[in-house]
Amino acid sequence: MFNAENKTDVQQRILEVASDLFIKNGFKGTSVRDIAKASDTSVAMVNYYFRSKYNLFEKIFEEALNALFDRVFETLNSDLPFFELIEAWINSYYEILLKYPQLPIFILHDINHNPKRLISHLMKRDPYNVFRSLEKRIKTETEIGLIKETPVFDFILNMLSLCVFPFIFRNLTTSLSGASNEEYDELLKEHKKYVFQFIINALKK
Repeated sequence: MFNAENKTDVQQRILEVASDLFIKNGFKGTSVRDIAKASDTSVAMVNYYFRSKYNLFEKIFEEALNALFDRVFETLNSDLPFFELIEAWINSYYEILLKYPQLPIFILHDINHNPKRLISHLMKRDPYNVFRSLEKRIKTETEIGLIKETPVFDFILNMLSLCVFPFIFRNLTTSLSGASNEEYDELLKEHKKYVFQFIINALKK
């Protein structure tokens, strides 16, 4: 049907352009026409290769989701000193979510509409083993006096809240403050340091 260019090259160009537009304008703020124009293709070509805007959105952010999960689970399975592990864990969220700020919204959508897919992504990485390993690690650090007694479930929830919440409320925060996305990104880079220190201070005796 479309033979002027290599199919793979066209698909990749559409993916790259769509990723930039979704990150910049969000899902609702990006149309198939916008993607076609920016990728020098046509609406028909975008629909031919990806069937719909949402399928295209899913493909892009599934890749981002895998990148995030791979990074987080690799960190949690490492033998880094405990405070360094926490810093690396925080960096995982802030670095990848700064690159893909729409990802938390994608995850929330899956939690509400397609939880089986998210569960499938998690189960591939043996989350129960990681949970037990982290629980054991916290117990060891408590016994040697590095940190105070801390329930692992509460610790994980606090980490997720502090790292993910600023990205979920990006649009609301920028709208209320009048800050640009670039200015907000700079604020988040500094906030990451605060999150690390906040968690360390909460853990120390």
